[in-house]
Amino acid sequence: MNISAELPGGYITLPEGANIFSRKVARSGHISYEGRPYFISKALAGRYIRLVVVGDRLIVDAAIPLHKEYPLA
Repeated sequence: MNISAELPGGYITLPEGANIFSRKVARSGHISYEGRPYFISKALAGRYIRLVVVGDRLIVDAAIPLHKEYPLA
């Protein structure tokens, strides 16, 4: 059975038994989960990312808002 969850940015469908966590990415680009370091990306340093734990898998989900504006003249 799957579970639908409303999260920032919309709805996602998660498998039954999935757990969601949030972690802040360190300047080095790493996060820690259950005392173990994982390299994510230096580009995400200082941002919060979502972790979805399903069974023996750790899934990283990062939404990166980007707004740029350029003059056309």
